[in-house]
This record gives sequence, structure tokens and C-alpha cells, in this order.
Amino acid sequence: MKLCEKKSYPWILVIFYSLLGVTFPAAVTQFSMVVSDISDTMGLSRQQVLYADTTRAILLVAAMFLSSFIYQKLGLKKTMMLGMFFQISSQFLTPLAVNLGSFPLLLVFKGMQGLNAMAFPLYISSITLWMPDKYRGLATAIFNGSFVAGGGIGAWISGILVPSFGWQMSFYIIGGMCLLFAIPVCIITKDKAFEPDAHTATEKRSNIYSNIVHNPITWLLVLALIANTWVSQAITVDMSIYAQDIGYGYQYSGTLMLIISIVTVVSSILAGAVSDHFAPHSTDSVKTRSRIMGLGYFLATFAALLLPFVADNGFMVIATVSGAMMFGVSWSAGVFWALPSMVYAEKDNVAGTAFCSGASNVPNPVAPAVVGVLLGTNGHWTAGWITCAVVSCISLAASLLIHSPQSGD
Repeated sequence: MKLCEKKSYPWILVIFYSLLGVTFPAAVTQFSMVVSDISDTMGLSRQQVLYADTTRAILLVAAMFLSSFIYQKLGLKKTMMLGMFFQISSQFLTPLAVNLGSFPLLLVFKGMQGLNAMAFPLYISSITLWMPDKYRGLATAIFNGSFVAGGGIGAWISGILVPSFGWQMSFYIIGGMCLLFAIPVCIITKDKAFEPDAHTATEKRSNIYSNIVHNPITWLLVLALIANTWVSQAITVDMSIYAQDIGYGYQYSGTLMLIISIVTVVSSILAGAVSDHFAPHSTDSVKTRSRIMGLGYFLATFAALLLPFVADNGFMVIATVSGAMMFGVSWSAGVFWALPSMVYAEKDNVAGTAFCSGASNVPNPVAPAVVGVLLGTNGHWTAGWITCAVVSCISLAASLLIHSPQSGD
């Protein structure tokens, strides 16, 4: 019996995609942890160094929008492998750009890491297409939780390695981890899980995207995920910088990000399980999942408003409040990724997931630039974290409006 024919295959995908998911975002916080070191080595300001991460985030958004087009050209496995190449090679080339003192190369090598995002919608769509309906929330939540949690792993590893072995070693260790888990993913992923049927193969792409773009629920889904993008990116990229700015050292900052990563996993998986439990018993399972999603944004709003006023009152305080903020958005994301497969026809699942991913990630380069670069490094961290509360309110409102297309509400 082929691996993909076994009942356990969907869960095998979840496990290995999640292990890979832990390592890729680790590169984001690992970079944030060594911004000051790179700044000193290259003789640049921290703002200039952070432009490299902004470049990564811009290319990430573009890659998500292009995901379904690349997939239709290359297929599932080759698209994933291309994304992995950009991710892993960047991790080994970025230190070279720093040592050469080349700012343009830093932008290119760190920026190309964002192109890995072309594979993200495919991981999600692959899981939802193989997984039985009753487990989709939990399965996508496990993947999403581990993916976001990787940010904490990167900061934690950097907090240990940098003081003893230098900033370069943190790049190589994270890069090695990415390569280690990329290999089994390439082996177990099967193209035929995503092969379009005859109708999809002959339908014009423009018509597929036209249906998606003109569907009002699409834009509610996008708005419902925007806060996850904004808050997650602000925390992942800027929280370690913020912690160091208010007096916490490398190890405290790394530990803080590790705590946040653990909270992320727990919250995301718990939300997926809760939504899987209640949704089947509802007359409108999409609406039920969306309301459960909204609970997370309510918590995130409150925590974001509180954070700048209490963060300097001790490590446990900043860990608790920032953890609550991340718990909220991770809870919401843990519910969200089961929704596209419930809203769109199977033939439109990849395109719909890719569009929602790309559109909701437009704030990806904006959030850390606003919270960290524009506001934080200029002494306005309070205003930066308040933006997280405002965006969370927007996503909360969208969550309350989402319902099944067949419900007629």
C-alpha cells in the first residue's frame, strides 16, 4: 500500500509539515535578535538593517499572491521545493553579505527568504484536502501553531548561541534545522493530492480569481486574518527588540520569545479542537467557527492596550501580557485556516487560500516597519502596540460578520 493511501497519511503530513513549520519562522526572530550585531558589523543604523526584513516581508506577500500560478506551472512538490530553496539558501548567504559589508546584498539575500511563502498556501490546502472534515480545524491549527511558534525557537536559540559563539552561528544552526526537516517533506508530499480535475484544468484562471475576488466572504476572511498578520509580525520581529530596549538582556529576550512560542502552539491547537467540537453541532458551522475566532481577537485587543503600560514591571509581567496578546491572535489563526475549504469549492481551494493568504499578509511588511522602525526605535513603543489593538478590533468585527454562503443571513 502506498503511503498516501494509508488512513494515517493526512496526520503524517501534519506532523512533518509542522516540524518544517517550526524551523522556517525561526529565521525571522533569529534575525531580529542579532539586528544590533549586524548593525555594528556593517556600520549601519538598526533602522537600515531592519529594511532587510521589510524587503523579506514584501516579497512574502508577493509570493503568496503568486502561489497558485506557480503551483499550476510546477505542481505541488516542485513549488514547495522552490520555496525551500529560497528559505534555506538565504540563511547561509545573509552572513556573507554582512561580512562583505554590502547593504544591497543584505537586502537581496534576506529578502529572498520571503519567497518561501509561495509554499505556505499549499501546505494549508494540502492538509485540508487530505484531512477528513471533522479534523480540519485541529489539523490546520497544529500546523499554524507550530509555524508561528518557530519564531520563539529562533529567538531562544539565538539567546543561547550569540553570547557564546557569535551572531553568525545562529544563522547556520537555524539553516541546518530548515534543511533537516525539508528533506522528509519532499519525500512524503505527493503531487496527485493537488492535481486539478478536468473542469479546473480547462477553466480560465481569470474566472477562478474573479469568483474569489467578487465573493464578499473573501474580503471578510481577509479582514479577519489581518490582525493575526499585524500582531504576529509585530511580536515576532519587534518584541525582542522592545524587550532589550526596556532593559531585558539577550537571554531574557530569548526566553520571552520561547514562552510566546509555547503559548502560540497551545492556543492554536486548543482553538482548532474547540472549533471542531462545536462546529458540527451548529446549523451554520462557518458562522460558529468565526465566532470562536472572534474570541481570540477580543483578548488580543485588551492585551495590546495593556502591554506598554506594564511591560517594564518585571519579566513575568511582560511575559504574561505579551503572551496573552499572542494567545489571542494564535487562537484566531487556529480557527481560521479551516474556513477557506468550507467557503470555496474544492477546485478553487488552492486559489482561494492563496488569495486570502496574500491579501491578509499585505500588512506583513508594514506592521514591523510601523511598530518597530517608525515608532519603536524612535521612542514611541506605546503608539506601536496600540496599533495592534486597533487592527485586532477590525478583525474582531469581521469575524462577527462571517457566515456560510448557503445560510442566507
